[in-house]
Amino acid sequence: MSKHNDLDALIIGAGHNGLVCANYLARAGLKVLVLEARPIVGGACTSEELIPGAIFSSCSYIQMMFRQEVVDDLELKKYGLESVAPGLQEMALWDDGDRVMFWQEIDKTLRSIEEHNKADGANFMRFATRLKRFGELTHEIQLSDPPTQQRLKAIFDDAGESALYDAFMTASAEDLLKDYIESDRLRGFMMFMGLVSTWGSPTTPGTAYVYGYHALGEFEGQFGRYGLPKGGMGMISESLVSALQAFGGRVETSTTIQQVLIEEGKAVGVLLASGEQIRAPLVISGADPTRSLVGLLPDGALPEAAAADAKEIDQRGSMARIHLLVDALPDYVGFPGGKLGPQHQGLNILGPSPALYEMAWQAQQRGEFPDDMVVEALIPSVTHPGLVSQPGTHTLSLGVQQLPFDLAHGDWDTRKEEWADKVLEIYFRYAPNMRNHILARHVITPLDLHRDYHITRGNIFHQSMIGLDNLFDNRPIKAAAHYRTPVPGYYLCGSGSHPGGGVSGMPGHNAAQRILADLAGQTDTAAGRKVLKADNGLIGNLLKTDVGQRLGYQVARSRIFRSLTERLSK
Repeated sequence: MSKHNDLDALIIGAGHNGLVCANYLARAGLKVLVLEARPIVGGACTSEELIPGAIFSSCSYIQMMFRQEVVDDLELKKYGLESVAPGLQEMALWDDGDRVMFWQEIDKTLRSIEEHNKADGANFMRFATRLKRFGELTHEIQLSDPPTQQRLKAIFDDAGESALYDAFMTASAEDLLKDYIESDRLRGFMMFMGLVSTWGSPTTPGTAYVYGYHALGEFEGQFGRYGLPKGGMGMISESLVSALQAFGGRVETSTTIQQVLIEEGKAVGVLLASGEQIRAPLVISGADPTRSLVGLLPDGALPEAAAADAKEIDQRGSMARIHLLVDALPDYVGFPGGKLGPQHQGLNILGPSPALYEMAWQAQQRGEFPDDMVVEALIPSVTHPGLVSQPGTHTLSLGVQQLPFDLAHGDWDTRKEEWADKVLEIYFRYAPNMRNHILARHVITPLDLHRDYHITRGNIFHQSMIGLDNLFDNRPIKAAAHYRTPVPGYYLCGSGSHPGGGVSGMPGHNAAQRILADLAGQTDTAAGRKVLKADNGLIGNLLKTDVGQRLGYQVARSRIFRSLTERLSK
């Protein structure tokens, strides 16, 4: 008997969303098989030995958006997920030694901000209360079928927050932040999250939502915090595989799918590149929507209008990584050299400013590399020494956003080393000693993301997240916005579906709820988990007022408050 007999569901791609979807379906009693083209699982949420003796998180490298509900539902800690939050979460550093440090402790963060700009401590707290309110209003709709734009607007209007809708849903990151933050540099630091895999600049309408979507991340229930998995981001995917196998699901790697099989207008399985057919009444794709709706479907499978929309999906905006094995820690400007310090723990954003992002945007449109770039830097081996086999070495990963996929001259294969050299020269301005301490490097370009990681045009979100035309019940296209496609039996569960990209597990969770609801005959009702709306209580309502925000700032800035909260957490 074939090992593929009697399947209930086939999932295309073992990216984290495909694995999340598979887990929920398997726990509901379905017999599930996940097929992955690459020899390893995880997609962009993966760990690889890119340099001998060193494990790197190839694409995504912090656990910030992965929803705690998914971690808890699927018991991922039981199945191997172990993550740690660095004490220093983020640091912005400029080449004159100026810096801002975001710590786990809010009072330390506020003091660092005020050392940079006295007024912005209170300003930051005022902004944080508005960001948190935005999160409260969007929390439930991220773990459910997407709302219509009319319903979305009504949620804010009914809460008396119409201005908040305009600020976060349609404005630019610059317009959003300039109303709160005085310092140009601090705004540049904060708006970085609005420019991840983005085709645009801080003044592009819609980047406020990209910022808000990221900034609402959490780790183990802690708002605005992230963690680093012990074995790199692939530990998330590996724990998902272990959990799936515990409930009877299977994963097969190095298995390339050529096409979704359609018979009598319905999806009935897949055709492999080997010529083998695997059949199942449900086929769910975790691939990006262009691959899912154009590349994997035979001509004529979609209605004409849907097929035309699928070919116009906006996948502009990419990023690239440089992974380094080094034999010293960076002596960052403004810090004492030769010592391990908090500056080596967290995510460093080097040189952030609105002007530099604008420069990158101009170069992006021309298909060129800008003269200067904002560079991200992370040293995961400081938190998890087991990532390297040789004592005294470290994994150092650099990243750059706002990159073009198509270059005006040459291509990424012929120019990747030139680009990497340019980025490293910028990095050496902040860490001059590292020029002589790089043992090896591995570069991942937008073309590599497209070709090797199967992410069309290198957009790690699978589709642009700028503008309401790319979000909610328009994502990825109107005809496939609720995870089911116009082809009966064929569903989508990847980052190109609501609510969007990042290692969140939300599209996979939502697709599974939609599929299970459809199987139960609940095709016309909203599918999703039941989330109780937060009761803000006296304190929550007080923080919505100017007086309450000022009081909240004074309390948060207090070391006594920190000591009390630390005791309560124990």
